[in-house]
Amino acid sequence: MGKRMRMTLPKKEEDLQKVVEEVEETHHAHHHHHHEHVEGLDEVLHTIDVLMDVMNTRITDLEEKAEFLREEIINLYKLFGAVIEALASPDEKRRELALNKAYEILSKSLKNKGR
Repeated sequence: MGKRMRMTLPKKEEDLQKVVEEVEETHHAHHHHHHEHVEGLDEVLHTIDVLMDVMNTRITDLEEKAEFLREEIINLYKLFGAVIEALASPDEKRRELALNKAYEILSKSLKNKGR
């Protein structure tokens, strides 16, 4: 084990007062420094909280846009299918049915765009 150091108190009153003042200054400086850290930490945590809210809002917005775009891609494939079906139809009746189907798909897509 290490040697134990023994501290002796100053004998004179003014020396003792000097030691007390030094300890108080050190403690006050440490306390002030700690207080600044806490305030800085609170500010950082608040900033992180605000940024998390902003990020969550953006994520929700992107999810909604992605869902809308997914539906539009599906509608495009259906539209292309209906147009190809109309072009490949041997008779006028089937061609007309396929073109009406394409028209319905376009109408639905345009209505959804306005939402």
